Amino acid sequence: MKQDNLGNRIEELAIEYGKVVTHTGTELEQNSVNFFQKWFKHLEKIAKLPIETKISPVKNDHLNRSVCYALLQGKSKDTVVLIGHSDTVDVEDFGKIKDIAYEPEKIKEAFKNGQVDVLDKVKKDLTDEWLFGRGICDMKAGGAIEMALFEKYVQDENFPGSVLLVAVCDEENLSAGMRHLSYILDDLNTRYGLNYKLIIDGEPHERADKNTMIIYDGSIGKIMPICLTRGKLTHVGQVYQGLNPISLLSEIVSLTDLNQDFIETRGNTTSPAPTWLYQKDRKYVYDVSLPITSGGYMSVLPLTKTPKEIMEKLKEISVEAFENVIKRTDKSFKKYLQASGEEGKIEYPTKVFIFEELVREIKNENKVDIEKILKDTEDKLTKMVNDGEISIPEAVFRLMEELLSNYSYRGPVVLWGICPPYYPSVNNLDLKNYKEMQELVEKMKDFTKENLDLKLDVQNYFTGICDLSYAMLTLDDEELSYVKDNFLMWNTYPINLDLIRKYSMPVFNIGPWGKDLHKYTERVSRSDLKSNTPKLMDFVIKEILK
Repeated sequence: MKQDNLGNRIEELAIEYGKVVTHTGTELEQNSVNFFQKWFKHLEKIAKLPIETKISPVKNDHLNRSVCYALLQGKSKDTVVLIGHSDTVDVEDFGKIKDIAYEPEKIKEAFKNGQVDVLDKVKKDLTDEWLFGRGICDMKAGGAIEMALFEKYVQDENFPGSVLLVAVCDEENLSAGMRHLSYILDDLNTRYGLNYKLIIDGEPHERADKNTMIIYDGSIGKIMPICLTRGKLTHVGQVYQGLNPISLLSEIVSLTDLNQDFIETRGNTTSPAPTWLYQKDRKYVYDVSLPITSGGYMSVLPLTKTPKEIMEKLKEISVEAFENVIKRTDKSFKKYLQASGEEGKIEYPTKVFIFEELVREIKNENKVDIEKILKDTEDKLTKMVNDGEISIPEAVFRLMEELLSNYSYRGPVVLWGICPPYYPSVNNLDLKNYKEMQELVEKMKDFTKENLDLKLDVQNYFTGICDLSYAMLTLDDEELSYVKDNFLMWNTYPINLDLIRKYSMPVFNIGPWGKDLHKYTERVSRSDLKSNTPKLMDFVIKEILK
């Protein structure tokens, strides 16, 4: 297929694919199935190599979504995996023109005639160079590039290796499709003995300099530590006889929010400090008692720190916070007692646990079958989540409360766990063949300069959080066990960490230049869509497979 024809085919696919309504987290995501079934029939007509196409239902998915994939088998089992997500955000931000949100030319015309207000920088892009539309940039353009290249390869009887193209659902939400991919990789490896060499994502990139193309050889991680503090119940008129869990959690938040100890720099990427996303007491009705518990969860975006390192640091800080609250409460109590001439002291043992630590503590008490209690509770909570009655974090709080209720000690406690979602941080430097990948990066830079007349900037981590997190896992056995023991509500967010680790492979994000992702002015560069990105992606695939 000639380059001009390839570019035109990419644009044709991008527009057709872009018109498929696949709003994330809804049953509309299944609309992609009809699109891919039609495309699979086209592949069967043009293929000169053995191919397998399949619509693979995501395991235990409450929305009955699917992952669509096509495998071509060339002259070797060495395999490059091409991924792209089929879901998009919704179109409510388009306002009165949301009925044309998937029509590139109509959107452009609406912007030109002032139907919707747009910024001057957007008006400058109302040219043939930019293609507008919901999802056209994030990320059906990248998907179209992968599909057109796949069509090209499947017609080449001498193609040097194998290619697996996968359209995953749910990237904009909880990555159910990418988590399901581990089962697909395992099945295909079992049946065909594939040797997975590289995974390429086609997510778009944004540029500061129009002449500098950006790719990524890793992706930042995300872990969501969740904290439940239990105080000691009392009437507010006798406040010193209890302990307020809100005060305890607030002190933890104060010491951890934007804590600089969590900031990391690796290569040319620096991770931001953590921040809290939610904090609230667990009291549902008004009365004049202190609340019994208070809960919150935070976001930590690591580059190299393991979940165990992060959680142990949070435990250390929580011990300090616990002691601070007791000292502050005792100081206030002494001031209160001065008027009566009495003496007294506020004292509580410092009880801070990571989830599995408290499970072991309760097991040692040997009074209840705590594992059965937790399993039965999780099963009930999973159904409530799937039925839309409660959120996943709420389910986690309730599971933690159930654990605490079975602990014989009834005083103040801090309890930590790991709440879904969990995105491992990934980078090619963590793999054994990192030198080979670094050599490939240098070749990519030379290719981009000589063939595209562009500079190539390789960022070490995609900081927007993406599906590449599930392409590799480099935790050792101890760290892996730690995550399994302390990650709560697995049923609502199943991840087969063992399979991800088994099929760990190098990653690249190579996508077209885009602007205003998730906004109604979302757009993608036609030059990048039709020429620059497919040329670079094609070069990388062939370098890996040659």
